[in-house]
Amino acid sequence: MRSTALQLLLIIVVSSIPVPSLGGDDVPASDLAGLWRARRHYGPEVSGVLDVFKRSDEWSARISGFSAVVVVEGDAVGFEIEGDRGVFRGRLGAKEQTIAGHWIQPPTAANFVRFASPVTLTRQAPGYWRGEVVPNEDTMTFFLSLTKKEDGSIGGFLRNPEANFGRHFRIENVVRDGDRIDFIEPDMENVRLRGQFHPDHDVFSIFIPDAGGTFDFVRVSDDALSPFYPRGRDPQPYVYTPPASRNDGWEVASLEDVGMAVQPIEQMVQMIMETPMNEITSPYIHGVLIARKGKLVLEEYFHGFTADTRHDTRSASKTVTSTLVGLAMHAGEPIAPSSLVYPIMYDGQPPPDLDPRAMRMTLEHLLTMTSGLACDDNDENSPGAEWRMQSQTEQPDWLRFTLELPMVHEPGDHVAYCSAGPNLVGGVLAKTTGAWLPDLFQRYFARPLQMGSYHMNLMPTGEAYGGGGLYLRARDLLKMAQVYLDHGKWNGANLLGDEWLRDAVRPTKRMYEQGYGYDWWIIDFPYKDGTVQAF
Repeated sequence: MRSTALQLLLIIVVSSIPVPSLGGDDVPASDLAGLWRARRHYGPEVSGVLDVFKRSDEWSARISGFSAVVVVEGDAVGFEIEGDRGVFRGRLGAKEQTIAGHWIQPPTAANFVRFASPVTLTRQAPGYWRGEVVPNEDTMTFFLSLTKKEDGSIGGFLRNPEANFGRHFRIENVVRDGDRIDFIEPDMENVRLRGQFHPDHDVFSIFIPDAGGTFDFVRVSDDALSPFYPRGRDPQPYVYTPPASRNDGWEVASLEDVGMAVQPIEQMVQMIMETPMNEITSPYIHGVLIARKGKLVLEEYFHGFTADTRHDTRSASKTVTSTLVGLAMHAGEPIAPSSLVYPIMYDGQPPPDLDPRAMRMTLEHLLTMTSGLACDDNDENSPGAEWRMQSQTEQPDWLRFTLELPMVHEPGDHVAYCSAGPNLVGGVLAKTTGAWLPDLFQRYFARPLQMGSYHMNLMPTGEAYGGGGLYLRARDLLKMAQVYLDHGKWNGANLLGDEWLRDAVRPTKRMYEQGYGYDWWIIDFPYKDGTVQAF
């Protein structure tokens, strides 16, 4: 199996400031050369042990020093911590042994969205349940690498592990005027960021719009084991060790056990460890995992990431949404690739003036990016582009926003990369089943695949967003690939049907010179005298 590294590509746009005419002689900025780091932790405020109590007909909850009244309707259990500090949605299990559900945290500073994370409370005594809330950590970290150029000026780049702020701009020049520092773009016409230097403390402060406020940068020592580097500035030689067993469904083994040579793998990991971090384009690999013959044989992490880190899978979440449909189908839910989208979403009564082409749109058209809607993420003028949908405020229901886009092609005739399509796939599944998408994900995906904690990003309406941004552990993301390779099975349980497995990874469409299936890319890699097809 091939394993690919995930790199975060969310861009936070920073407003430009005209470059001023600096009075007097500029103070040299050469003493700013080096690596700097800033970090702010925003919470969330509520996390940790959650206790729920039932006394007579009154229910209550307690977490992080806060208390709340619990509302119980049938088997549904829910409560909210005042001040928009969090919401719990769950259900009582058989014989009231468990309460399983999700914790919804407030919008984060790093992503500006709410996340739903799984929580299971187990009964400790009659009328008393306990579990742990593990929300998505709301942290913003910045590394600023400044180097002296041949002409004596200072340039560099800004790296942000959480949201990849700075991925698409460079700092061409750093100008210091007294205690003021200007970070100037390559066009030399705009100050991208402006900071204040505090020489007595060797600290400078930068206000970063849309990233939570002002960040204080401190110098990173040359000998520090900083996560800016894959494994420190001067890593030791790598020696292979098999992955650890974590009781999560993965059978672990050594490379030799599955017939793989150790030396090439050690060379690969060593190469990653020694990757120079001297450009914003330098590979920033979180981890590399390899499964062979159904066994996990390599698990290595870099830049401070660990086996328990939940990674922003970005558009790989589209494939998760697609697979969730296949899992629900196999479990008996009344949905299929041939399901008509508009009749489902409008409860059988679409608008009378609806474009006739829209009535012919099926779930398969959404899965293959051939919906015919005016939606193209790579066309800045497209009315349905993801950035436009998510930045507008007139229609907070992004599903309705997508359904109301004009049709510009007959469904199936034209391929266009449209994140709103996979999101609508999730909407169709939720509408068909009458269930909340995070509950469906837990029921058909996370629980059968023995997944650990995850974080599902939510739309303004509170429904999960199926177009990207789901946070998963690397071990759990790899399980999805293993299910497809093992003909729909995980640890003996049959989860996906043969028809879905055939069609999902069949390159029926072409996009950007690559094959495309049900939100899977299908790529032919040259190998020896032939090719190897990967999805």
